[in-house]
Amino acid sequence: MPDSAPLAGNNAATLALLAFGELTAFERMATNATTAVRMDDKVTLARLASLSFANFEELSQHISRLGQDAIELCQHFEPTFTVLAERTRPRDWHESLMKGFVFDGIMNDFYRTAVDELSEPGYSLAITVLDDTRATEYVRNRLTADVAADSQLASRLALWGRKLVAETLGRARNLLTDPILGIDEELVVASMPAVTANHSKRMSALGLVA
Repeated sequence: MPDSAPLAGNNAATLALLAFGELTAFERMATNATTAVRMDDKVTLARLASLSFANFEELSQHISRLGQDAIELCQHFEPTFTVLAERTRPRDWHESLMKGFVFDGIMNDFYRTAVDELSEPGYSLAITVLDDTRATEYVRNRLTADVAADSQLASRLALWGRKLVAETLGRARNLLTDPILGIDEELVVASMPAVTANHSKRMSALGLVA
């Protein structure tokens, strides 16, 4: 990030981090929609992608009302997201679904630690976004069915999930301890066991071992 880039208050920066997460979710689900074989998957993923982009827009508008530039703040976080994307390139549609399931689940747990410090109405907006589980439910149901029907896919996705969690935890810690957010690093570290436990539960729900 250039030295001249402005730092923002905790509220705007935290909401920008959440907004950028929604933007990446939109991009991933839109891509998955175009590569899906089944029409019902295409339609569902397209709808879910549109919801994520709507969340991005709403968060951006609130950031603007705080007197900050949402795009500029998102650019602050982009390098870390880009590195993670490059290190976790899915080889097919199922791996892309799994990537979203693991990444969004872990990041949403961390985001909850970050948004605890937000003031209203930003806090309620952030919680509304984080509490929307429609994308997670679709992916969980879709992967659970396919994993149960294909043992080779199950083994491959279990290994892929382990790589994803290792990469995501490291990058997430870097993001949450960025000085622009003003979050105490001890809070981030203290949340790691719960985040890891939640990930294990989500993988078990798929019928996979974390």
